[in-house]
Amino acid sequence: MTTPNPTPARRPRREPSEAQLAALLLLPAAALLLGVLLFPMLTTFRDSLYLNKLTEPWLQGFVGLKQYAQMLEDPRFGQALRNTLLFGVLTVGGSFLVGIPMALAAHLPGRTRGLARVALLLPWAMPPVITGLIFAWLFNAQYGVFNDLLVRAGIIDEPLRWLSTPGLSVLAMVVTIIWKTSSFVALIVLGGLQGIPKEMIEAAQVDGATPTQTFVRVILPLLAPSLAVAFIFRTISAVQVFDIPYTFIQQAPAQGLLETLGVYIYRTGIEFLDFGYAATLSVALFALSLAVTAVYVRFVRDGANS
Repeated sequence: MTTPNPTPARRPRREPSEAQLAALLLLPAAALLLGVLLFPMLTTFRDSLYLNKLTEPWLQGFVGLKQYAQMLEDPRFGQALRNTLLFGVLTVGGSFLVGIPMALAAHLPGRTRGLARVALLLPWAMPPVITGLIFAWLFNAQYGVFNDLLVRAGIIDEPLRWLSTPGLSVLAMVVTIIWKTSSFVALIVLGGLQGIPKEMIEAAQVDGATPTQTFVRVILPLLAPSLAVAFIFRTISAVQVFDIPYTFIQQAPAQGLLETLGVYIYRTGIEFLDFGYAATLSVALFALSLAVTAVYVRFVRDGANS
């Protein structure tokens, strides 16, 4: 009499690790981001290798890196790049000089905290194009509010031509961008302030620290992660700025001093119908944004490890 073979025991099912589970959960979002971001990037780089100007359709075709060489010799590209970097330095620094006090006013207890929070949200919620139109009207030489206030205060004798004078037009646009973007910095800093334990500030006050010493030696170091995040996002947005400069250019005769890379790309593709060269300029703008981001990420990483 033969005995039946025993049924082999099933191996216990191996559960995925936390890292594997996280990767599986992030896979759909990663695939979507690759499709939304990577595909347009590759398409733009491919278009930069082709001559595609609708005003001269007989010249279309593959040209390789010829348009990149043209870009390096283009004085208008050099001017737009210098404008972009200058506006980036001025507006990023200015947005922090204005945004940090705004965040402190919205955080500290007092009667004006509610008003400060409303004033903080207003510039952030307003569309950039509307902001540009409003400030272009405020800086108008004939009926602008700023000229009227300066004349009434006795600071100037006659209205200034803000939008037609090269230096004043740059100043007007920088002030507009700072007003628009400082609220974003203030929101990030306010979130960091809300996360600081009150016990640490109270301990510094008990030790006899003045408000200035408390801010510099206690609050500011704890705000470093929030400031780093705000720096990264503000710098990227400053490099890619388009709305406000384009709005000011419609009102200002000195267009060359206000034209950023974003505006030059738009005008090359939409107004001049040169899609191939516009794609080349877009690749350059992407490379500039990537370089700025890499520098900041490395700076933040080195600061965290030290």
